Amino acid sequence: NLAKRGIGVRRYVNSDIAFSWFNMEDPLVGGYTPDKVALRRAISLAYDVDTEIRIVRRGQAVPAQAAMPPHTFGHDPAYKSENGDFDPARAKGLLDTYGYRDRDGDGWREQPDGSPLVLRMATEGSQIDRQFNENWRKSMSAVGLRMDFNTAQWPENYKAARAGKLQMWFLGSTSAEPDAQGALEYMYSPSIGSANLARFKLPAFDALYSRIKLLPDGPERAALFLEASKLVTAYMPYRIQVHRVYTDLTQPWITGWREAF
Repeated sequence: NLAKRGIGVRRYVNSDIAFSWFNMEDPLVGGYTPDKVALRRAISLAYDVDTEIRIVRRGQAVPAQAAMPPHTFGHDPAYKSENGDFDPARAKGLLDTYGYRDRDGDGWREQPDGSPLVLRMATEGSQIDRQFNENWRKSMSAVGLRMDFNTAQWPENYKAARAGKLQMWFLGSTSAEPDAQGALEYMYSPSIGSANLARFKLPAFDALYSRIKLLPDGPERAALFLEASKLVTAYMPYRIQVHRVYTDLTQPWITGWREAF
């Protein structure tokens, strides 16, 4: 119908990522031991990104497999990782294996030492934030994880995030250049307190990032992006959720329109 009226419609995947992150220094979700890694990976597997896309984003996104945004060097559209999986059964298996079980029969899992397990996500007060929160709550409840939300203004959350005072938060980022190196700065330890809000510190990742900065574009550099992505997926400091889809509508009388890509 739009085409018959002369209205141009163009949908494209934006050069961006939307993600949630875990504070790697937090006593509950942080850390590099197998049980902490298992908890973060279970949370990632339990999160229903399909509902986020269909309901919250009204179909205006596609699942992400890694941090590298589309249309940048380093992004591989054929790459598939656990980051893009939704598998509550596997999430429950990980939680059971590493001792995150419901010991008192109240329907909620406890930590391996029996202490309470409550995930705390920072959020804002808008309607869409409430929709994201509800999807997170339902996803975690389905595997026996309790989740609470701390509401504040975005600047307050950002200030707290940079200071390492938040446990979890979700954000988005659009690439400013046709290279994915900037996206990996979110995991680079010298950027803790600025871009690296997760406070992720892994020498093996830092070494890959340093090589990526020095190499020219080519197969060797592209391979390093994938190796870095595998480390991020393995340790799961970030749950990279989607790349957003933009829709342009142009009226027939519009002239001089320049498409983004």
